[in-house]
Amino acid sequence: MAEQIVLTALDNVLLSSSEAAEPETAADTYARLRPVLKRLQDLNVPVVVFSERDRTELALISQQLTLSDPFITESGSAIFTPVDHNPFTPALGEKEDGYFVMALGCPYVQARAGLRVIANVISHPLKGFGDFTVPQLQRAAALSEAAAHRAKAREFSEPFMTPKAVDPQVLQQAAEEMGFELILRTAEESRFSELLGAGAGLGVAAKALLEAYRQQLAPNTGLKVLGLSDRAEDLSVLATVSKQLGAEWTGVEVSGTDAWIEAIGVAYFGKNDYN
Repeated sequence: MAEQIVLTALDNVLLSSSEAAEPETAADTYARLRPVLKRLQDLNVPVVVFSERDRTELALISQQLTLSDPFITESGSAIFTPVDHNPFTPALGEKEDGYFVMALGCPYVQARAGLRVIANVISHPLKGFGDFTVPQLQRAAALSEAAAHRAKAREFSEPFMTPKAVDPQVLQQAAEEMGFELILRTAEESRFSELLGAGAGLGVAAKALLEAYRQQLAPNTGLKVLGLSDRAEDLSVLATVSKQLGAEWTGVEVSGTDAWIEAIGVAYFGKNDYN
């Protein structure tokens, strides 16, 4: 029964962005992280990863890190809980291919269709992941062939190249009028923004997951949440959700694996020592 939970971003936090895209290259980082994660497992502290990446990408990373906790995909579009390590009664979502899946957004085909309609509304082409061939996506996102295949395995949301010639407010309004959520990313963050179904989002997913953990607790037992991200916006969202549920919240803005390990050490072990 988990009384403490870690909610952590993936890219540029747990792993570098390049390692998250190409997990096969991250052996040294995995070796540094596994002892930390093992100690958290021994303390019965789940480590829930959230990311804009899809199930195929996160499942591979979880396997490499020997993580068996739920993870949040596609910017809060779904929660995946491994069936063999399900801590929730009742289960969170429907059973599918080794996971209980709680879908919060829309099916991928709906996101794809929505992007086409929005492009018509703003009279400007929008190129989503589904419009790229694998070789094209390799070039556009600097990915290997295997990574490009994984990145195209979307189930709920559609990343698309952020148009430079369109006012962000116009794009945001068009998406909202069509009933979609839109995550606009700056050029410094990524070349790609993301179209989500209504009802998706990090806050929605985190609230559903934390509530599920809270329901497993004994009466009068509180939940403690540690949030780790390189984005203040993520931590603000997670703080709001945690406080709404009456959980004790701690948020730490971290950048990179070393900072992540240090933050975990301070929060749970009083030092940065895992021997």
